[in-house]
Amino acid sequence: MTGRPPNRSSISRYSLCGLLILASCGCAYRPTIQHPKSEPIKPEATAYDCGQLDAALLKTDTVRWVIRDDGGTLETSGHRAARYVGNIFLVPLSFYALGPVYANDAGSAVLDAADHRILELLRLKRAHGCPAGITSEPGMTDLQMLEALEPLMPDDGTPDRPALDRRTALLDHLRAPLPPPAVASPPGP
Repeated sequence: MTGRPPNRSSISRYSLCGLLILASCGCAYRPTIQHPKSEPIKPEATAYDCGQLDAALLKTDTVRWVIRDDGGTLETSGHRAARYVGNIFLVPLSFYALGPVYANDAGSAVLDAADHRILELLRLKRAHGCPAGITSEPGMTDLQMLEALEPLMPDDGTPDRPALDRRTALLDHLRAPLPPPAVASPPGP
Protein backbone atom coordinates (compact mmCIF):
# COMPACT_ATOMS: atom_id res chain seq x y z
CA MET A 1 0.00 0.00 0.00
CA THR A 2 1.41 3.27 -1.02
CA GLY A 3 -1.17 5.58 0.56
CA ARG A 4 -0.48 8.29 3.01
CA PRO A 5 -1.14 7.32 6.68
CA PRO A 6 -4.21 8.97 8.21
CA ASN A 7 -3.57 12.18 10.10
CA ARG A 8 -4.12 11.15 13.68
CA SER A 9 -2.60 14.22 15.28
CA SER A 10 -5.74 16.34 14.87
CA ILE A 11 -7.92 13.55 16.25
CA SER A 12 -5.57 13.15 19.21
CA ARG A 13 -5.59 16.89 19.82
CA TYR A 14 -9.42 17.02 19.92
CA SER A 15 -9.54 13.97 22.18
CA LEU A 16 -7.04 15.53 24.56
CA CYS A 17 -9.00 18.80 24.67
CA GLY A 18 -12.24 16.93 25.37
CA LEU A 19 -10.56 14.92 28.11
CA LEU A 20 -9.18 18.08 29.74
CA ILE A 21 -12.60 19.76 29.66
CA LEU A 22 -14.24 16.73 31.28
CA ALA A 23 -11.51 16.49 33.90
CA SER A 24 -11.79 20.16 34.80
CA CYS A 25 -15.57 19.85 35.25
CA GLY A 26 -15.41 16.68 37.31
CA CYS A 27 -12.59 17.61 39.66
CA ALA A 28 -13.83 20.96 40.89
CA TYR A 29 -15.16 21.17 44.43
CA ARG A 30 -18.91 21.54 44.53
CA PRO A 31 -20.77 22.11 47.80
CA THR A 32 -23.19 19.34 48.66
CA ILE A 33 -26.04 21.83 48.81
CA GLN A 34 -26.58 25.07 46.93
CA HIS A 35 -27.44 27.41 49.75
CA PRO A 36 -30.27 29.86 49.17
CA LYS A 37 -29.98 33.09 51.07
CA SER A 38 -32.19 33.13 54.17
CA GLU A 39 -35.24 35.28 53.85
CA PRO A 40 -35.47 38.32 56.09
CA ILE A 41 -38.00 38.19 58.88
CA LYS A 42 -41.49 38.71 57.47
CA PRO A 43 -44.01 40.98 59.22
CA GLU A 44 -46.22 38.00 60.14
CA ALA A 45 -43.32 36.59 62.20
CA THR A 46 -43.96 39.32 64.75
CA ALA A 47 -47.19 37.47 65.63
CA TYR A 48 -45.38 34.18 66.34
CA ASP A 49 -45.80 32.72 69.78
CA CYS A 50 -42.81 31.46 71.78
CA GLY A 51 -43.09 27.91 70.40
CA GLN A 52 -43.17 29.16 66.81
CA LEU A 53 -40.15 31.39 67.45
CA ASP A 54 -38.21 28.45 68.92
CA ALA A 55 -39.15 26.32 65.90
CA ALA A 56 -38.04 29.08 63.49
CA LEU A 57 -34.76 29.42 65.41
CA LEU A 58 -34.18 25.68 65.19
CA LYS A 59 -34.86 25.65 61.43
CA THR A 60 -32.55 28.59 60.77
CA ASP A 61 -29.84 27.11 62.99
CA THR A 62 -30.13 23.84 61.05
CA VAL A 63 -29.63 25.69 57.76
CA ARG A 64 -26.69 27.51 59.32
CA TRP A 65 -25.21 24.21 60.50
CA VAL A 66 -25.38 22.81 56.94
CA ILE A 67 -23.65 25.92 55.58
CA ARG A 68 -20.90 25.64 58.21
CA ASP A 69 -20.57 21.90 57.55
CA ASP A 70 -20.01 22.70 53.87
CA GLY A 71 -17.16 25.02 54.86
CA GLY A 72 -19.04 28.33 55.00
CA THR A 73 -17.11 31.15 56.66
CA LEU A 74 -17.67 34.87 57.12
CA GLU A 75 -15.45 37.34 55.29
CA THR A 76 -14.48 40.86 56.28
CA SER A 77 -15.19 43.81 54.00
CA GLY A 78 -11.46 43.98 53.20
CA HIS A 79 -11.42 40.32 52.16
CA ARG A 80 -14.56 40.83 50.06
CA ALA A 81 -13.02 43.87 48.31
CA ALA A 82 -9.82 41.94 47.60
CA ARG A 83 -11.86 39.05 46.19
CA TYR A 84 -13.80 41.42 43.90
CA VAL A 85 -10.60 43.05 42.62
CA GLY A 86 -8.95 39.66 42.16
CA ASN A 87 -11.92 38.41 40.16
CA ILE A 88 -11.70 41.42 37.85
CA PHE A 89 -8.33 40.09 36.71
CA LEU A 90 -8.81 36.37 37.29
CA VAL A 91 -11.98 35.80 35.27
CA PRO A 92 -10.80 37.32 31.96
CA LEU A 93 -7.41 35.62 32.22
CA SER A 94 -8.99 32.25 32.98
CA PHE A 95 -11.01 32.19 29.76
CA TYR A 96 -7.77 31.21 28.03
CA ALA A 97 -7.59 28.18 30.32
CA LEU A 98 -10.80 26.61 28.96
CA GLY A 99 -13.25 28.13 31.41
CA PRO A 100 -13.88 30.89 33.92
CA VAL A 101 -12.11 30.59 37.24
CA TYR A 102 -13.02 32.91 40.08
CA ALA A 103 -12.71 33.24 43.82
CA ASN A 104 -16.05 32.66 45.54
CA ASP A 105 -17.17 33.95 48.91
CA ALA A 106 -16.97 30.57 50.69
CA GLY A 107 -20.61 30.82 51.70
CA SER A 108 -20.17 34.15 53.45
CA ALA A 109 -23.32 35.79 52.05
CA VAL A 110 -25.67 32.94 52.95
CA LEU A 111 -24.03 32.41 56.35
CA ASP A 112 -24.31 36.13 57.12
CA ALA A 113 -28.01 36.09 56.13
CA ALA A 114 -28.67 33.08 58.39
CA ASP A 115 -26.81 34.76 61.28
CA HIS A 116 -28.89 37.92 60.90
CA ARG A 117 -32.11 35.91 60.72
CA ILE A 118 -31.18 34.22 64.01
CA LEU A 119 -30.43 37.63 65.53
CA GLU A 120 -33.84 38.98 64.49
CA LEU A 121 -35.65 35.86 65.76
CA LEU A 122 -33.87 36.17 69.11
CA ARG A 123 -34.88 39.84 69.27
CA LEU A 124 -38.51 38.85 68.67
CA LYS A 125 -38.21 36.19 71.36
CA ARG A 126 -36.95 38.81 73.82
CA ALA A 127 -39.66 41.31 72.80
CA HIS A 128 -42.39 38.71 73.37
CA GLY A 129 -41.04 37.88 76.82
CA CYS A 130 -40.39 34.24 75.91
CA PRO A 131 -38.43 32.08 78.35
CA ALA A 132 -34.75 31.73 77.57
CA GLY A 133 -33.58 28.50 76.01
CA ILE A 134 -30.44 26.58 76.83
CA THR A 135 -27.45 26.56 74.49
CA SER A 136 -24.27 24.52 74.35
CA GLU A 137 -22.25 27.63 75.28
CA PRO A 138 -21.39 27.07 78.96
CA GLY A 139 -23.42 29.25 81.32
CA MET A 140 -25.26 31.11 78.55
CA THR A 141 -28.90 31.05 77.48
CA ASP A 142 -30.02 32.04 74.01
CA LEU A 143 -31.21 35.43 75.26
CA GLN A 144 -27.88 36.04 76.98
CA MET A 145 -26.23 35.06 73.70
CA LEU A 146 -28.36 37.73 72.01
CA GLU A 147 -26.89 40.35 74.35
CA ALA A 148 -23.37 39.19 73.39
CA LEU A 149 -24.22 39.08 69.66
CA GLU A 150 -25.77 42.53 69.26
CA PRO A 151 -22.49 44.47 69.53
CA LEU A 152 -20.82 41.94 67.20
CA MET A 153 -23.49 42.39 64.49
CA PRO A 154 -23.93 46.11 63.76
CA ASP A 155 -26.62 47.21 61.33
CA ASP A 156 -24.09 49.02 59.15
CA GLY A 157 -20.57 48.03 58.18
CA THR A 158 -18.73 44.77 58.50
CA PRO A 159 -17.01 43.86 61.76
CA ASP A 160 -13.33 43.01 61.92
CA ARG A 161 -11.98 39.44 61.90
CA PRO A 162 -11.96 38.94 65.72
CA ALA A 163 -15.61 40.06 65.96
CA LEU A 164 -16.63 37.74 63.10
CA ASP A 165 -14.76 34.85 64.73
CA ARG A 166 -16.43 35.50 68.11
CA ARG A 167 -19.86 35.74 66.46
CA THR A 168 -19.26 32.47 64.61
CA ALA A 169 -18.08 30.73 67.79
CA LEU A 170 -21.16 31.89 69.71
CA LEU A 171 -23.67 30.92 67.02
CA ASP A 172 -21.96 27.56 66.53
CA HIS A 173 -23.07 26.86 70.13
CA LEU A 174 -26.66 28.12 69.84
CA ARG A 175 -28.13 24.64 69.63
CA ALA A 176 -28.71 23.00 72.99
CA PRO A 177 -26.74 19.85 73.74
CA LEU A 178 -28.55 16.59 73.21
CA PRO A 179 -29.75 14.82 76.34
CA PRO A 180 -27.83 11.70 77.32
CA PRO A 181 -29.31 8.49 75.93
CA ALA A 182 -31.85 6.84 78.17
CA VAL A 183 -30.66 3.70 79.86
CA ALA A 184 -33.18 0.91 79.68
CA SER A 185 -33.87 -0.76 83.00
CA PRO A 186 -33.72 -4.53 83.07
CA PRO A 187 -37.07 -6.27 82.92
CA GLY A 188 -38.54 -7.02 86.32
CA PRO A 189 -39.44 -10.47 87.70
